[in-house]
Amino acid sequence: MRADLAVLGAVRWRDLRHRAAELVGRSRFKVAVIGVFSVAFWIGLYRVAAFAMRYLGHLSRQYYVDLLGAMFHVFFFALALMLVFSNAVISYSSLFRSKETEFLLAGPLRVESIYLYKLVESVAFSSWAFVFLATPLTAAYGVTQGLGFEFHLFALLFFLAFLLVPAAWGSMIAVAVTALVPRTRRGLMVAGAAGAVLGLAYLLARLVGIQGGTSMDLRMATEVLENTRFSENPLLPSAWLARGILSLRPGRMEDALFFLGLIAANAAFWTAAAYALAARWVRRGWYVSQDLPGRKRMAIHRLVDFAFGKVLFFASPSVRWIVIKDVKSFVRDPVQWSQFLIFFGLLGLYFASLRTFAYEERDMSWKNLIAQMNLLATSLTLATFSSRFIFPQLSLEGRRFWVIGMLPMPREKILYGKLALSFTTSLILSEALIGLSSFMLGTPPQLAVLHAVALFGVCLGLSGLSVGLGALYPNFAEDNPSKIVAGFGGTLNLVLSLSFVLAVIVIQAVPCFLRYGMLGHSSISAREFQYSVALVMAIILALSLAACLTPMALGLRAMRRMEL
Repeated sequence: MRADLAVLGAVRWRDLRHRAAELVGRSRFKVAVIGVFSVAFWIGLYRVAAFAMRYLGHLSRQYYVDLLGAMFHVFFFALALMLVFSNAVISYSSLFRSKETEFLLAGPLRVESIYLYKLVESVAFSSWAFVFLATPLTAAYGVTQGLGFEFHLFALLFFLAFLLVPAAWGSMIAVAVTALVPRTRRGLMVAGAAGAVLGLAYLLARLVGIQGGTSMDLRMATEVLENTRFSENPLLPSAWLARGILSLRPGRMEDALFFLGLIAANAAFWTAAAYALAARWVRRGWYVSQDLPGRKRMAIHRLVDFAFGKVLFFASPSVRWIVIKDVKSFVRDPVQWSQFLIFFGLLGLYFASLRTFAYEERDMSWKNLIAQMNLLATSLTLATFSSRFIFPQLSLEGRRFWVIGMLPMPREKILYGKLALSFTTSLILSEALIGLSSFMLGTPPQLAVLHAVALFGVCLGLSGLSVGLGALYPNFAEDNPSKIVAGFGGTLNLVLSLSFVLAVIVIQAVPCFLRYGMLGHSSISAREFQYSVALVMAIILALSLAACLTPMALGLRAMRRMEL
């Protein structure tokens, strides 16, 4: 096994070196842009975390330690849950949908070695975001508590040991489900329906369980502690991580080392368990995934035809069929729709639980601040969604693009179909989310309408940017959407999308903060606020039209000149 891993590791290391050299030599713009945005984003997260910790200390000194502990437990529990999902998705894709795995299984290598090699790859791909999000929180905690360099070093050791636990769990789930669960349409439909019912039951339970109170600060503290108690279960590895990091202070290092050893021991145990599971089920799962039994298809395809045929009533029949084709391709790929559900499902859960923190009972300055943050989170999620799923749509047609290009209809309608799909889906989802946020916060109608119009413009602009630049910088030789997005066109689209989102957020936020200041002081009257809102909405719509039409015009011109 060591010889197998040594060979695979040497090949991967050489491949990474060549890719890094090519990236630095040919894509310096992309490296510079990603580096600047990454540093700025990390600093922003650090400052937000430090502000939240200081605010908790000012809000309730009596409950400060408990609230800080609840913040860490919930944060690491949510990240651990996301890690399990992402590792399951990545493991399924790398083990059972990869041409490299097909090549390796045909060679003189043990299947366990291939599994460990892919497990390390899964950890590398799925866990960088965990470290990127967790380090600002721990850094802010260390600085606000006056801890030294040793704290940050031990926190990094905690992260490195912890990452193997959700990675092993996620990979075992992927292997077991692929090898054992009957892969039928009916089974998938039942599982999806059960998950939807459980999700709705959870949301309804949270909404019904909200109770009033006299003291908002006391209510906030008690409800947060009560509703997050599940994340402090002593059997959860995320709870060990939170307690271990909180114990990294003078006088409690023995507790911190105990939790570090506990996490490391569990990481070794679950990795060994995953290794034993792989020896029996990886090859079986490979055969099952490559030769699915032929069953009668459910009526899901007819449902897609009917739903999008009604939603896209304003488009021509040829455009509607192009959209329906893309939707069916999306539904058939579990890697894509699982990431899509994670993106918007977490936002929906957060918005539905806003009243747990009693924000609707606070003054308008706090309501406005939380509403602005929710609008920013939704818009950034839309930017990620459009860059990840919409931009590579045209390139994913691949070498079969000539089939669509030879259809008896203008090529422009292909792009119009992509634009209609992106704009319609993003508008429905985002407006539903921001409407839920406004309802749970109890924001005034003018503010709710302004945010709805702002999201309309964001959806329009992001759709035009992703579709237009996707046609301007296509990559028909690549069938991996992640690699398509990582190119120059994808990087440019992400940069322009983020810049556009920030411009819209800042423009609409100016009159809101003038009217609902942070300290409750208003700089403009109600009538002046109405005029400002109308002016801002007009500016946003004009900016959105420019962001949509300009790249679409460039993409249409490039598509007309494209040789098939």
